[in-house]
Amino acid sequence: MTEGWADILHPGERVLWQGQPDQSIQWRGPALPFAFFGVTFAVFALLWMVKTYLSGGYWLFGLFQFCTGLVITAAPLLIGPFIARRTWYSLSSRRAFFANDLPFSGKTLLALDLRPSLGVEFDGKDPGTIRFQGRAEPIIGRQFDSAPAFAQLPDARTVYGLIRDIQKGSV
Repeated sequence: MTEGWADILHPGERVLWQGQPDQSIQWRGPALPFAFFGVTFAVFALLWMVKTYLSGGYWLFGLFQFCTGLVITAAPLLIGPFIARRTWYSLSSRRAFFANDLPFSGKTLLALDLRPSLGVEFDGKDPGTIRFQGRAEPIIGRQFDSAPAFAQLPDARTVYGLIRDIQKGSV
């Protein structure tokens, strides 16, 4: 599992776990108000186009607004899975790693030392999110996240236990 990590890991450090966030579409959280607004916008545009068509007007003017409503509906729901497919998390015997490969921002790799005094919070959900109370240092690229977290992990409870073991020095 340590193949390709030679110039990243410290001497004696080894990779213990690697994973990615859940990539399914989430029908909750901040995406829902945007989706509701987008559907409302698209329905209003559709009704306007039908009324204009029935009155003999040029209904194609409403097509742009209709498409805009559909984009407003779908984009927040699809951006999360898009980012999740390009995000990777890793745990070594000493550090947590956060990697992204996103269009326009490029590849980024951050590392956070898992010292015993580092605060770690687990939300208890499945898939769950583990938040770290420290600041990750960039190894490759620019820093992309001021509050590092392992977001939407399918096996978050197991990973949280592993993090605690690393902090105790029992790994």
